[in-house]
Amino acid sequence: MTAIDRAPLITSVANPAVKAAAKLVTRKGRRDQGRFLVEGPRAVTDGIDHIDELFITERSAREHEHLVESLAAKGAQIRLVSDEVLHTIADTVTPQGMIGAAPMHTAVIDDVLATEPKLIIVLDQVADPGNAGTILRTADAAGADAVVYLNGSTDPFSPKAIRSSVGSVFHLPIIIGADPGELYTALATSSMTIFAAQVHEGEDVFSISVDGPIALVFGGEASGLSQTTVDSANRLVRIPMPSTQRPGYHGHAESLNLSAAAAIMTFAIARAQ
Repeated sequence: MTAIDRAPLITSVANPAVKAAAKLVTRKGRRDQGRFLVEGPRAVTDGIDHIDELFITERSAREHEHLVESLAAKGAQIRLVSDEVLHTIADTVTPQGMIGAAPMHTAVIDDVLATEPKLIIVLDQVADPGNAGTILRTADAAGADAVVYLNGSTDPFSPKAIRSSVGSVFHLPIIIGADPGELYTALATSSMTIFAAQVHEGEDVFSISVDGPIALVFGGEASGLSQTTVDSANRLVRIPMPSTQRPGYHGHAESLNLSAAAAIMTFAIARAQ
């Protein structure tokens, strides 16, 4: 008998497990339970070693039977649910048939620094969860060793951030709610050079020389870098934008959105290293 066959169908939104999972859509619920949700087969597959509870419709369970059995073999609780129940838990309008729940594993800066990291990404008052998740994915792809979310930044475990990270939340250490002063002191003590990304000031990120481990800091979408970050930075870096337009071109964009700029600068630093 498979794990799917053993799981009774849950059709009531009042089911205790369903009610507990539905609360994980909120920041308070995640904080209280120390858990978060991931939606869809790709994210669930990426988190297969971490997910300990799976809510899945019967149709999706049959389509992804191997994934379900793999999770069951690792000890995850398989909960077969109706479409209505899954909608109660999901943050998306059209859920992909399965939602996993996993413990939030967060790191502390001292433990990360003990591994002698080469590149750390720091987010300073980044408010948009889509940007926060996308930058986490970029950091993962570029080979960064950790991502730090300073006080005032959004929750990287929110459903939108998790969707934007596309499973990268499981791949590298995440530090949340870090105090800027304490973080920068720890980085300096560990001889990490702090690079702060600016829009129009600083060195051309494509032309800089890099020596040793780097902490690359990105500011919030509206507020930019905090004064603490600017004061603590060893170097300011920017993406050079054309100062003149080519003949016949009428665009006037002076900067990129945060996630695009972060991708370009992170890979530029990683390549220079």
